Amino acid sequence: MIARAWAVEHWRDLLSLLLILALAAALRFGRGDVVEYFHDDAMLATLALELADGLRFPLTGILSSTGIPNSPVSVYLLAFPFTLSSDPAFVIHVIMLWNVIGVALLWLLARRYCGSRIAFIAGLLYAVNPWAVLFSRKIWAQELHTPIILFGLLLLLYGYWESHEGGRRKRYVYLAQALSLPILLIGFQFHFASAPLLLLIPVALWLGRERVFAGALFAGVALSLIIILPYVIGLSQTLAMDPTRISDAVDRSVERAAELSPASLNAIVQLATGDGLEHWMAPDQTSDIALGYAPLRHFNLALLPLLFIGIAAAFRHSRALAPMLLIWAFLPSLLLTVEWTPVYVHYFIPSIPALALLSGYGGDWLLRLAERRRPMPVTLWLSFALLLALLARIWIVSMNYLAEQHVEYPGFTTPMSKLFPLRERLSAFDDVVIVARGMSWNLHHEVAVWDTLLWDAVTCVRTIIPEGYAVFPLRSFAAVIAPNAPSGAITDLYRNENPAFYATRVGGADYTLYQWENAPPWSGAAILSIEPELFEIGVRLIGYALADERVILEWLLPARQSGADYQYSAQLFDADGERLSQLDATFWHGRHWCDGDRLLTWGPLAANARATILKVALYQLAGENNSVRFTNMNLVDELGNPKGQSVDISLEQREA
Repeated sequence: MIARAWAVEHWRDLLSLLLILALAAALRFGRGDVVEYFHDDAMLATLALELADGLRFPLTGILSSTGIPNSPVSVYLLAFPFTLSSDPAFVIHVIMLWNVIGVALLWLLARRYCGSRIAFIAGLLYAVNPWAVLFSRKIWAQELHTPIILFGLLLLLYGYWESHEGGRRKRYVYLAQALSLPILLIGFQFHFASAPLLLLIPVALWLGRERVFAGALFAGVALSLIIILPYVIGLSQTLAMDPTRISDAVDRSVERAAELSPASLNAIVQLATGDGLEHWMAPDQTSDIALGYAPLRHFNLALLPLLFIGIAAAFRHSRALAPMLLIWAFLPSLLLTVEWTPVYVHYFIPSIPALALLSGYGGDWLLRLAERRRPMPVTLWLSFALLLALLARIWIVSMNYLAEQHVEYPGFTTPMSKLFPLRERLSAFDDVVIVARGMSWNLHHEVAVWDTLLWDAVTCVRTIIPEGYAVFPLRSFAAVIAPNAPSGAITDLYRNENPAFYATRVGGADYTLYQWENAPPWSGAAILSIEPELFEIGVRLIGYALADERVILEWLLPARQSGADYQYSAQLFDADGERLSQLDATFWHGRHWCDGDRLLTWGPLAANARATILKVALYQLAGENNSVRFTNMNLVDELGNPKGQSVDISLEQREA
């Protein structure tokens, strides 16, 4: 009888898990054509691709919203799938699978420590929660950490709450104790908002203090120190270059923390109920999306009282586990009720499984209460099924809308699949020029997006802004005018009579592609050639023009130098050495350089009849505010010997 009952329970659990995973996979993998690939995603992909290709080993990740660099753990984990394929679409599907595994981990944790029915309810809620689905489908640090945290918590509970009896079990418990701390530390490093969840570790250690293996704890601490070492080194290097980085972030936080804000608690309500997704995805088109589920809109708010019931039920069920669930679900948001930094809903992604667990406790308690009232359990299960169907419909309707309708930033950006036709066409070229609104990798999305989408397909991808810069590739190339590119003479320079248009979504601007066999002719002031002057970074100055109160400089570029960002200066002097006017401007970023390209840069420089010398220099800036340091680039001869730090062009000789 016992064996038969165990077998029935085993099959029920297996079928329950399969149903949960089927729903989780269907929603996460469904509408795979509607996936965002924007700035942060592409920056992370860049770092991971560079690591996968052995180009660079980063010690920090991308910048956080506070201005402090994130940990590099997300880069390290993303590098693994990028070694298999450089295609970001492939990596996004790996992330989808990773998050389906996360749903299985929540079910396993709940089944082991909360009970079968709670695991079933919590697993279903987590599987169909539209916020959980949304944050399972991007190359974003926050998309990766929740399954890691779930696995770490499962090991933590197993290691410090399980019995030590039995030789094999003792070994497993010892291993769980040794690994739980470093695995949780990996998960908590992904985003600063997860840091409060570190409190779960000492709470679990205290509750399981009689089961602690000193050797396992020591091994866990040692592994944890190794795991955080790269970030400690990277942050130290950042502070060496910019000592005020953290203090400036603290000062900004102090300025903000004058009032209490409900933003973080509102975010928790949304994550617990699946409500408000349309406000995140399309802030200006919420009513259009909500029309698709209008008859039952906000019925999902019934999950809110279920959550509160679950909190009370959790304490009745396990006074040891309940405090951990409350810390897990609410501590990060409570600490941000004093809004010392801008609060976004994605800060609290790791809390979604805990909220689902607490709602699972609430559903279990209601079902226990209804067991003696025969129709009630059926009514409750039907209501629960209707609620799950609504949550799934919210997601499906949103995806169908966002697949076709343009949404202004900061809403859901152009789906990656809409970029694929242009990517396929560009893959036929060795050289590509993207004309866009910005050229900074850490500020402008077109730079990182196209660099990574064309990573192994195109020899050289350049992004240029059409004000102050123009580039002329050595070979045939494709010029792409991005939807956000400013209009003007330089944008028109890359147009010809045979455009090809690549649509994004209804209401959005197109990408326009022009094919060039040879670089277009420069239509501005005539450039005067000079004897090429070589800087130590491989850049050569080969010409100039002074016209219309501005200076135009012509350069010959070397191969790409990722991360090499320089300034240039142009100064006019008279015969007595008096400086008459000066221009200082940003040089084209080194990640855009391609060997043999000609580059024109220009900017305002007041003309003066007394000017006899045009002095041109390249330099780097380091630090910020009062700690700015200037490093001039040397001029060198063909053997690499220094011969000065500026090119001095005699204007008198030119006029003669």
